[in-house]
Amino acid sequence: MSEADARFDRIYRRYQPRVLSYCLRRTTMPDASDATAEVFAIAWRRRADMPTGDGALPWLYGVAKRVLGHQWRGVRRRLDLTRKVGESVTPSSLSPEDVIVEREDYVHVRQALNGLKSIDREVLMLSAWEGLSHAEIAETLGVSLVAVDKRLVRAKQRLARQFHLVTDRRYSSVKARQRWGGR
Repeated sequence: MSEADARFDRIYRRYQPRVLSYCLRRTTMPDASDATAEVFAIAWRRRADMPTGDGALPWLYGVAKRVLGHQWRGVRRRLDLTRKVGESVTPSSLSPEDVIVEREDYVHVRQALNGLKSIDREVLMLSAWEGLSHAEIAETLGVSLVAVDKRLVRAKQRLARQFHLVTDRRYSSVKARQRWGGR
């Protein structure tokens, strides 16, 4: 085994579970498995371009982000085509987050997160779910460290506003039912 092959093998063993988890938090299990396999196929073909050491994970996340985006565009194209043909297609089962998250507070956080723009969701998830540093997020997204800092601050503010909107709607409807004698 060459040194390049051994290096790739170490990276694969170390980061494959984290890349799969990243993909699982964004899509269903079958699609996440396919995306993870595609990420490492790309990494194999571009192993000379892949950063060494701790820089490999953000690079892999960046590849995963693009692979998942490509998957979603393909799904949208298939759904559009199916609609044009007139067939009825049911979207796949609930997302992993919806299955895992059952507590009411967490459901509200999920609803608030879903109400954000994709770039806000992505930067928050890279920070909170993936545990990346600001520098690693910058590398993953291909932006400057200053841009990451600004995006995180703004995304957290938007998430807080969205959370309040979600919970206010929920609790105001409960209060209205109680006022009118309902449950």
